[in-house]
Amino acid sequence: MLALIPLGIIAATLAIPKQHKNAVLQPSPSAALPLLIKTIEKENYTIILRGNSQTPGQLEWINKTVLTFPTAVIYKTAPGKNDIANAELIGRIEARGTYHFDLKNDSTKNYHFILYDFIHQKIIDSINF
Repeated sequence: MLALIPLGIIAATLAIPKQHKNAVLQPSPSAALPLLIKTIEKENYTIILRGNSQTPGQLEWINKTVLTFPTAVIYKTAPGKNDIANAELIGRIEARGTYHFDLKNDSTKNYHFILYDFIHQKIIDSINF
C-alpha cells in the first residue's frame, strides 16, 4: 500500500500537460493594408485610413504614449453625430502600440470616429476625416 503513493505521485506528474512558453494568447494582429489614404496627427496618437485602393478598408491607430483612459473604444458614426447609441463599434485600444481595425465597405466618403471611455461613459475625442 505504501508503495502505491510514490507511483501515484509519478503518474500525476506525468499527466500534467506541457506548458507552452512564449505563446501569445491573443490572435496576431492583421497586417496593414498597403495604401495610406488619409492621416491625422494628434499629440498622443496618429490615425490613418488605409486601403487597397482609394476606398478605406482599415483604420490604423498608433498610440504614441500610454493612454490615460485604459478603457477606450473607437466608434464610427455619421459625420456630425456624437451619439454612440447608433454608432458602429470599431475596436478597443489599450497601451502604447499600433492597432489595425477592419472597416466595413459603405458609400461614406467622410468618416467620423469617436474615442469613448466606457467606464466613465464620456467622449474623449472626435476625429473627422
